Amino acid sequence: MLKTVTVSSNRKTGPIAVTYRSGACNTFGTCPKSCGLHPTPATGADEIDQDYMRALVDAVPRNGQAWTYSHFAPELLPAPAQGKTVINYSADTMDQAVAAWDLGRPAVVAAPAGTDWAGGVEYKGVRFVRCPAELSDNFTCAQCGNGRPLCAQGDRDFVIVFVAHGPNARRVGYDVDGGCYASTGPTAIQWHGTKTKGAPNDAQALASFAQALPPGSLLRHHVAGDLGRG
Repeated sequence: MLKTVTVSSNRKTGPIAVTYRSGACNTFGTCPKSCGLHPTPATGADEIDQDYMRALVDAVPRNGQAWTYSHFAPELLPAPAQGKTVINYSADTMDQAVAAWDLGRPAVVAAPAGTDWAGGVEYKGVRFVRCPAELSDNFTCAQCGNGRPLCAQGDRDFVIVFVAHGPNARRVGYDVDGGCYASTGPTAIQWHGTKTKGAPNDAQALASFAQALPPGSLLRHHVAGDLGRG
């Protein structure tokens, strides 16, 4: 199930186009069982929805930028290509992020609450740089990268760090299920509503949405949700 929003009111993304993707039976149903942030891994997806992923890769506004994140294994994700949606591998650990980097996949990592790294750090020869929107209350995806947000740069030479936040932040970075920022608060409300009110044909709805956006638009796929067959 897919929900599309032409102009988001999300504080972190800013006023850009976004989507939410939910399973038909469970909100977390499109997220892989292997995701360390999944509160109930048994309800997650076993495999990627290949039809949807093909639509996602092509769902880029004309002369615009599109990006998303996935907890599916990096070797299952397409390498970045010009004019296509950048799919960032969402790692649970720095070692996982480095492994994705070695495969030529752009990566991000969820860091435990309290992590600073405002100026970046280096680990195993790879730079880790904190998301700039987390360092200022007045900075959003809409302002990032001068029209090409860092997460939409598939050729960047660093891993982006997102520090855990929200009521379940204490679970991130530890050997315990849960910690997903989208499991509570306004994001959760939008995401849970997608399960009952979202478009049933995700691939078709996404293609139509991206094509209808104004030229030069920024599109953040999956404020919550993933590529799984849910």
